Amino acid sequence: MNQLTNCPIESNGDFDVLVCGAGMGGITAACMAAEQGLEVCVLEYFGEPGGIPVNGALGAISGFSDGEVVAVAGFPQRFADELERRGASLIQGGGSNINLPPSAISLLVWELLEFYNIQMRLYTSVIDTEVDANGRISSVVTSAKEGLRRVSAKLFIDATGDGDLAYMAGAPYEIGRPSDGKVMSASVIFIIGGIDKSRMPEYMEVRRIWKSRPRPVPIDHSVFQFVPHSPQSNEIAVNMTHSLDADPLISAGLTKIRRDCMKQAKYLLEEFFRKEIPGYENAWISRYAPQVGVRESRRIMGDYILTEEDVLEGRRFEDEIACGIWGIDVHNPDGIHTGVSHYITKPYGIPYRCITPRGLSNLFIAGRPISADHIAHSSSRINATCMAIGEAAGTAAKEAIDRQCTRMVDIPQLKSQLANNTYSYFNVKDEY
Repeated sequence: MNQLTNCPIESNGDFDVLVCGAGMGGITAACMAAEQGLEVCVLEYFGEPGGIPVNGALGAISGFSDGEVVAVAGFPQRFADELERRGASLIQGGGSNINLPPSAISLLVWELLEFYNIQMRLYTSVIDTEVDANGRISSVVTSAKEGLRRVSAKLFIDATGDGDLAYMAGAPYEIGRPSDGKVMSASVIFIIGGIDKSRMPEYMEVRRIWKSRPRPVPIDHSVFQFVPHSPQSNEIAVNMTHSLDADPLISAGLTKIRRDCMKQAKYLLEEFFRKEIPGYENAWISRYAPQVGVRESRRIMGDYILTEEDVLEGRRFEDEIACGIWGIDVHNPDGIHTGVSHYITKPYGIPYRCITPRGLSNLFIAGRPISADHIAHSSSRINATCMAIGEAAGTAAKEAIDRQCTRMVDIPQLKSQLANNTYSYFNVKDEY
């Protein structure tokens, strides 16, 4: 604990499980912990839960399958099924991508939080931790409108995306590629409105036009993605901006990313969409995502480091608690996007050891910053995979609390539980 927290700080709750970060991995972890009767609180910096699909305006959850082989099921698939049941989702890419309006994701997340009686605290930043000599976290210090507060718990789950909680607690980490520490480029999604969809070409034709034209780096011609938030909408979400050489772990770096991407968005609208694509002549940028799309920052080192070879060879592990099937997807720090540079033909396992940070006894990692190398991370960072990891962390929470150590969890029992999990919220929905 640093000097900032040496003064008395008022307590603001004591929970069984404290989840820091309300992205898809964190929400899944919180729901699965609450499913076991645990009292759960979730802290989130932004003003809405849901992570990049909501605050990043992505409107998509990717990585369930390769179009044939399903790698992610369980809670994430039930979540996607419920959205489809409501008529909000559009299945693309052989079932690998679930595309839908961010508002639909947000609404379902709020319903889950209410159903499971999870305390949600938005506009709240974690700024410090209290850790004893045995690596046990007792509380975090938060900053919000009410000032500094202390929140205690028996078990903590870091779903911040950047590994903030683990970092503050002293966990070792790596960042960027081994040669120079540079991270993958970051993006800001922007929304184009005012489109005449009756005249708009099919996606692949727009992509062909884009790829046939020379473009300035970092707006590399091989990068092209836009997602209609719903079939009825006259808007698309454009994921084509890329900011280079910016540190996503400092405010100046995040500011640079936002400035770079807004300039690129203006160029894309005025020089490409309006001039070259029918139906976009009178289009405009209706809004920018409030959250920067950071692809890589800290990777918290656990008891095992997932490797590039593990992903490419589809390795399986005795202690695997989730699977991934998204290809190697490195957005090159030098400005040349490799796309999915290596497709994978079979799922790979993610060991339990990847979510237990070294030196800490009551902390799980859920989501993007699990223990992986730079290349493996480019696959495991995908949302559906993050949700699967979150399900494992939340499911393991009760036994980790009972045994007072994450490393004492019975792995065969956990795997059996994951294979037979019940989901009260979705089961209730099934009755209607």
